[in-house]
Amino acid sequence: MKKWTTLIAVATLSLGLAACNETATPAGSGEVTEKSKLTLQEVYDKSIAASEELKSVRAVMDLNQTMNVPSEETELEISSKMDMEYIVEPMQMHQKGTSTVNGLAEGMPAQTSTSESYITADNFYVYEESAGEWMKFPQEMMTGIMNAAEQANASDQLKQIEGYLDEFTFEQDNENYILTLEASGEKFTELVKAQVDEVMQSMGAGEEIQMDFVINSVNYLIHIDKETFQTNKLDVVIDMDMEVDGEKMKVLQDVKSTFSDFNKVEEIVIPQEVVDNAVEL
Repeated sequence: MKKWTTLIAVATLSLGLAACNETATPAGSGEVTEKSKLTLQEVYDKSIAASEELKSVRAVMDLNQTMNVPSEETELEISSKMDMEYIVEPMQMHQKGTSTVNGLAEGMPAQTSTSESYITADNFYVYEESAGEWMKFPQEMMTGIMNAAEQANASDQLKQIEGYLDEFTFEQDNENYILTLEASGEKFTELVKAQVDEVMQSMGAGEEIQMDFVINSVNYLIHIDKETFQTNKLDVVIDMDMEVDGEKMKVLQDVKSTFSDFNKVEEIVIPQEVVDNAVEL
């Protein structure tokens, strides 16, 4: 079951913007006093430029997943909240959060754990709650870890969805451009598959794991700041059927992400006590 949890976490996506030649309509029934005349294509282009200039960011993610594995007659429920600070160059990351897993075994109560990690170009430290100590991963693991972390680069995600731009609706309020998508079908399965394959290959898992899946439905809600063109909110709900190494499962995934402190995170320092006391693997 741990394999399923890992694979679904890897498959969590961060998709970006859509574009066409229409201007944004007012969202809901609220009055928009600051109406923008930019088209979707213009917003998309400006968002690409802003994401490519991004130096650092803070992200908070709420993730809820339900995984049903028919062959094991189990339904696994996972909820987690992660708070992350990320510096693009040189790459530095500090992440901490909590996760709750329910359904590991019949009659077993929900299991809650905390996690914390530091990642730099040269080091990767993880706090192991069960052992009550920090662990340092070996240098040979850094390439895969670095490549996987770079999947958070917003400009790469935006470029990947360029062929799906006209599928989004385009609205605005006084502060944000608001993009939404409710979709299903084979072409969205191919989009997700391409992104997951890239992540798996960057982690060195592509050769060992055979994965296939079908997207039953996918919903997006995206907020883009009108002044900075940075993505500050991204909600994604995906209903999909997966097959991994011949094992079938049904997955419902709901991810809500908020982004803030753009270019304000100047340095991430690994505490000296972590460096001094970490157990090398």
